[in-house]
Amino acid sequence: MKARSPVAVPVLLTLAFCAACAAPRLAPHGSPDIRPVAGVPAVKPRPSPTPAPAYPQERPVNQRRPLKVRSRSLRYDQKTQETVFYGGVTTTQDSTVIHSRELLSRMQGQSARASGGVLMSDPVRRFWIKTGQADYTDLLREAVLSQGVHLVSVDPYGNSITVTGQSGSFSSLSRGAKVDGGVTVLRGPLQATAVSATVADGGSQLTLEEDVRVAMGFNRLESDWACFDDKDHSLDLQGDVRVRVIPAELRSVAASPWNISPTALEGQ
Repeated sequence: MKARSPVAVPVLLTLAFCAACAAPRLAPHGSPDIRPVAGVPAVKPRPSPTPAPAYPQERPVNQRRPLKVRSRSLRYDQKTQETVFYGGVTTTQDSTVIHSRELLSRMQGQSARASGGVLMSDPVRRFWIKTGQADYTDLLREAVLSQGVHLVSVDPYGNSITVTGQSGSFSSLSRGAKVDGGVTVLRGPLQATAVSATVADGGSQLTLEEDVRVAMGFNRLESDWACFDDKDHSLDLQGDVRVRVIPAELRSVAASPWNISPTALEGQ
């Protein structure tokens, strides 16, 4: 008789087990304590927080780019080491362009004076300054403005602020400007007057000082000092504060877009 293959024994045992399980007395039955597991609800991903707006004024001027000057005529005085550009002067560095009637450059451009209808514009960093005279130092990084100042700065949402006064200063390092003397401010429906105004933090913050008077529709705010901060959505008033507001109107005004167009400067 032939010997069985060693594989045949496990196969037979398996068939016998299956047949036994099929018998009624060994039929499997469910336990009353076991309940079906409920489906886990899908977790919706949380939307990522809206990033803080990047103000274009915060981008510093690239000082590695050359300073370019174009004019109709030029005169150089070797004794005083001064260079004077006359007629339709255009000075460019990075994205900043300065138009003036005359530009006096000293110490190889370390300091300069632009005069005669000075217009400083930067469409990339989105600000415009019109003044009668600008005295620049530190390779055009700092400027003292005189003979009238008209400043426009635009935020990432296309909203603008216009500040006018008698004199002021501008700094590309601090990304801000200060205007003094009979200051007026237009910011959409907001109209304000003060002795001094500072536009800082890339145009997102406005500070008014001395005899501050603010009007927004029928709402009136008066104080010695006021600070409007776009990033914090806050308003701070200090010193002899007097307020008359209509809450419903104030909320409506706050939701309105600013409406001052910076292109108005270019046509003046």
